[in-house]
Amino acid sequence: MYLRIRALIVASLLVGSGFAEAGELANRGIYNEFFFDPATGLTWCDPDLLVGADRIELDGFVTRNSVGWVWATGAQVDALVGSTSQLGYDLEGIMGPAQAYVGAGAPRWVGYHAGTSPDGWLVQADDEPFVVLTQSGSQGGAAAWDPGGWLVNPADPAALPRLENRGLQLQFFHDQGTGLNWCDPELFVGLTRAEVADWLAAHTNWRWATAAEVAALVGRMAEDYQDLVQILGEPQFRAGEYGLEPRWIGYYAQADEPDGLLLESNLVGYNHIVTTFGTQTGAAAWQPGAWVVTEGEPTRTERKTWGSVKGSYR
Repeated sequence: MYLRIRALIVASLLVGSGFAEAGELANRGIYNEFFFDPATGLTWCDPDLLVGADRIELDGFVTRNSVGWVWATGAQVDALVGSTSQLGYDLEGIMGPAQAYVGAGAPRWVGYHAGTSPDGWLVQADDEPFVVLTQSGSQGGAAAWDPGGWLVNPADPAALPRLENRGLQLQFFHDQGTGLNWCDPELFVGLTRAEVADWLAAHTNWRWATAAEVAALVGRMAEDYQDLVQILGEPQFRAGEYGLEPRWIGYYAQADEPDGLLLESNLVGYNHIVTTFGTQTGAAAWQPGAWVVTEGEPTRTERKTWGSVKGSYR
C-alpha cells in the first residue's frame, strides 16, 4: 500500500495549475446514500453502501446499469483529498461509515475501483474532528478490508428515471426510462410457463420481456425511494446472509434453459435500487412469476381477475 499525503496548502497551490479546487462534500439521496463533490460535479455512491458485494457483483452492476454509474478511477479518488464535509457533519456523516480506523481512530474508506492491479483505493481523514480528507492511495488485496466500492455518476440520482407503480390495484410498474409497463412478477406465481403463454395469447397487448429488457432495469431506483417490494410486488426468494435481499424470478421470452431471469436488490435497509441481474435455470423449481411487458398503457384489471386466471387452471 502506498499513501500520498497531500497537505491542504499543496492542494491550494495546484488550483492554478489546472487542478480542480477541493470542495465541500454534501449529502445526496433521501437516505444520504450518495454524496456530491462540487469541484468535479460528480455524485458518488457512499462506499459503505456497497460493502458485502464482491468485485464480480459490482462489475455486473457497472456493466449493466442504464443510469450512468461507472467505476471511479484512482485519480478521481485522489482528487477528493482536501475536500471538507458539509457544515454540521463529519466525513462519516457524508460518506458513510469508514471501512477501517487506523492510528488514533482516523477513518479510512476502502473500496474497489476502476483498476484491478491494485484492486482497491482508499482515502483517509487524519485529524479530529475528521472533517478534511488528507490522504489517498492504492490498496492491494482490497477484499481483506471488507471494502465498499467507488462508483461515480455525472448525473444527479434524484433526477434519473425511476420505477413507479401503475394500475388500479398497483399490479403494474412503469419504467420511466424506456416507457415500458410491466406486470408485477408475483401476479403469475402459481402458473406454469405454458399457462402464462395462454394468458398472453388472450391479452395481445402484452408480450414476453426479453433478457435485454429485464437487464435494463438494473440501476433503476424506486419512485419516492420506496422499497422495491412496493413496486415489483412480493419477491419469489430472499437472498443474503439474513434473507433480507428481495429477488424476483420469472419466466421470460426464452423457453430454453436458462428459462428464468432474476433481479435483486441487495442494499439492505433500503432495497430501493435494482442492483443485480442474472439467469435462472430450472425456473419452475423457484415458484417463479413472469416478466411480461407492454409498450402501451396497461389494461385496468382488478385484482380478482388475476385470481380467476389462476383458478381456471386448477
